[in-house]
Amino acid sequence: MRRRSLLLGAGIALAAPAILAGRPARPDDGIDLEAALAPRFVGDPGAKVVLAEYFSLTCPHCARFHLGAYPKIVEKYVDTGKVRIEFRDFPLDGAALRAAALARCLPARQYPAMIDVLMRRQESWATANDVLGALVRIGKLAGLSEERARACMGDEKLLDGILETRLEGTEKYDIRSTPSFVLDGEKISAFEFEEFDPLLSRAAS
Repeated sequence: MRRRSLLLGAGIALAAPAILAGRPARPDDGIDLEAALAPRFVGDPGAKVVLAEYFSLTCPHCARFHLGAYPKIVEKYVDTGKVRIEFRDFPLDGAALRAAALARCLPARQYPAMIDVLMRRQESWATANDVLGALVRIGKLAGLSEERARACMGDEKLLDGILETRLEGTEKYDIRSTPSFVLDGEKISAFEFEEFDPLLSRAAS
């Protein structure tokens, strides 16, 4: 609770919709905390190589990675079964924390698509006068009602669980900024695809 309060102290006025389609979550479904905080990833669960990304949904550099290097890594290494990419939350502010909670309230199969939408539309929702309202509208694309979306973004246990991931990243891998990457348990320095390519190729060989 204390960590979340400190983070939220920073202050917050709390096109491809088809890819988010799924069974709408009913407001009375309740939040399955275990499912919401379960690992989120793309790729073969049994892939030999694991690339973990610590990211913040309000981080412009994270958006650049997801629009630049990320699809190239997916095409060459994830789609071929060589690498699994794990998404690990490292929210830098209250808006990022709420957005992470919204994404994690979706079924795991819809999560990567939601992250893609949030990254592509980052500039519009993250700078909105009503950030929560902007996130609610994005949540509706995924079938979340306004009541459900706001319940997810306000769930204290879910928010604390997300911040535990951030804390673990700092304590275990010395993560201090976003995006940061851990390749098979070792923190690496890379951002452009050309920097990831030799590292992933060597790890997958």
